[in-house]
Amino acid sequence: MTSEELFLKGLAEAQDLYTRLAKILEKEAPFRKMLAALERAIERSNEAYRDTGADQLCATCATSGRGTCCVRDMELSVSRELLLINLSLGVELPRQRLFPRGCFFLGARGCLLRARPLLCRNFFCHWFRQRFSPENLAYLQEAMEEEARLLFQTEQYLKVFLLALSQGGAKKIS
Repeated sequence: MTSEELFLKGLAEAQDLYTRLAKILEKEAPFRKMLAALERAIERSNEAYRDTGADQLCATCATSGRGTCCVRDMELSVSRELLLINLSLGVELPRQRLFPRGCFFLGARGCLLRARPLLCRNFFCHWFRQRFSPENLAYLQEAMEEEARLLFQTEQYLKVFLLALSQGGAKKIS
């Protein structure tokens, strides 16, 4: 089995798991609260990206094939929990790779994920850093702090939740 086939299998399993878990997660008040806070934090981060023009710069770079950040196999840094978070946020995951040398989640206008791996959100390549003042880079980093914290907490919550279901609540997700 190729790494692409293995990734697609894992993606299908996460989508199937979400289908089985969606109604349970909707009733899970702590998760819903975390998800709402995360969504607000993501929007604040996205606003900072828009304010500085970083969103357009990243999308242009990623879709041009420059090969800095959004390259093939970056999708391997997306955890099952992060996929569940994105599905819970209403993201429709792609069924195939749009750019042969790009990340599986790279679309024509940038990343298709609403909640992205911290590596993707927190890495500024040399090319990117050359186009921004230290003040704008600091502004972007500060804007993403809450998103990073909430994303970590939400992923951890899901890990514990899924473990508890697998140990004692397997009937709930069947």
